[in-house]
Amino acid sequence: MRPICVKCEVELRMEQAGIYVAEMFRENKEVYKLWRADLWKCPICKTEIVHGFGNNPIAEHFDTGVDKRVKLLIEKGEKVVFNKEVKYL
Repeated sequence: MRPICVKCEVELRMEQAGIYVAEMFRENKEVYKLWRADLWKCPICKTEIVHGFGNNPIAEHFDTGVDKRVKLLIEKGEKVVFNKEVKYL
């Protein structure tokens, strides 16, 4: 089943397959893991979500040059979404 927009009560549509997600840590200054996923969008309100992650990350923080790899992806025009660490109260 496709993701559903709670506000509009309709299925979201895939906007772009194969985007990158940089999972961040250490106060959002370093990439912890790099993932592939899909970008979905509500056809009515245009809310976007990331869904359909791969089973495993394509790179991790201990891999040499993962931060540089993300910068290169952005420079090449690839869609990169940052999943920033949130500190809960």
